[in-house]
Amino acid sequence: LLYFKIKKKKKKQWYQRRVRGNKFAARFTALTKKEVMGSGNIKKLLASLTPLASCIQFEENKCVLSQIMLMLCHRYPRVRKGIADSFYTALITFDDAIDACDEVVEVLESTIWDDPQDIEALRAKRNEICNLVGVPVPKRTAIKKAAVQATPSEQFDSYSDLVGRAGY
Repeated sequence: LLYFKIKKKKKKQWYQRRVRGNKFAARFTALTKKEVMGSGNIKKLLASLTPLASCIQFEENKCVLSQIMLMLCHRYPRVRKGIADSFYTALITFDDAIDACDEVVEVLESTIWDDPQDIEALRAKRNEICNLVGVPVPKRTAIKKAAVQATPSEQFDSYSDLVGRAGY
């Protein structure tokens, strides 16, 4: 009877670890996204790529795949190349993580991800990968350029205004 209880307890612990592992991928992806979103720190961005791509080994990996798809069209070419390399390595390592692994690997190999000139072609390749892995294609959000970029005269006006208020 004692042996049966111990065996049953181990089975329950194994099940809890497996469920916790699924939650781990979603939580890790959310924390990584929060940390690197809008960051210009290239070292931080590059450091987050390999652990993020390695999370495709978990069963519930749709949130991980969605974040990888966003990073494949990042504004920095090194980040695009880094996530493509990390995603390729993770697919080779965990070949049963997604159904269309061979097709995705072929697209990743045939694309030059650090090309700074042709971002629209990279988006088309990324959208093809999205369709292969079964995640929704990311939608572009409109950024108000007037609010983001200030003209040089406005920048100097605000600095001179700051100096004037400081009394110098």
